[in-house]
Amino acid sequence: MNPDPNINCAGAPVVTLAGREWFVPVLAMRQARVVVPALMRLMPVLQEMQSGQPAAMARLSEENYDAIIAVVHAALTRAYPELSREMFLDLPASTPELVAALGVVTRQTGFFRPADASGDGLGETLGETARPATAPRNSSTG
Repeated sequence: MNPDPNINCAGAPVVTLAGREWFVPVLAMRQARVVVPALMRLMPVLQEMQSGQPAAMARLSEENYDAIIAVVHAALTRAYPELSREMFLDLPASTPELVAALGVVTRQTGFFRPADASGDGLGETLGETARPATAPRNSSTG
């Protein structure tokens, strides 16, 4: 699946899910109306994960995990409007990939302070490996 040519992905961070790289441009209101309220509900869990407590991931509830899935999916639809929820749910992505993507999405809302070199900020402490994109690589067809 290729990004929508009408969306400017130049300089957008890239996340890796299921062995494929995906652009995450700054979110439009269509995505932010899903992403920001869900992030607000997830804030206590995200703060616990950010604290580095090993048991934080073990206490992630099904409701919280579903919210993380909804956030990442909504964010990806900015550049990939054809990505249905069913298609997203069928991606063989790992939990660490999903959590890393969440850090990038959090930054792309424009509502939260981005991670800095000192390690402060949600994105970096959640393990994001975002970098400016040139072109996403795809290990599958397309």
